[in-house]
Amino acid sequence: MKVGDLVTFNKDQYWAPVPRHPGLVIEVGVYVGRKDVKVLWTHKGKKYRCTEKSRELEVLNESR
Repeated sequence: MKVGDLVTFNKDQYWAPVPRHPGLVIEVGVYVGRKDVKVLWTHKGKKYRCTEKSRELEVLNESR
């Protein structure tokens, strides 16, 4: 997973919102809570930046 990838929560995350909206990876690193990517999520016109665990995400479209 790298900056520019389009991601969503994988199907194993029962708590994830449905429908699973896509997000854009904006930063990769090491963050609090063993999270390792920052994702820009959009929902109903609002933007959210959240740190996530890459193992809970799946790549929909890789950046080049």
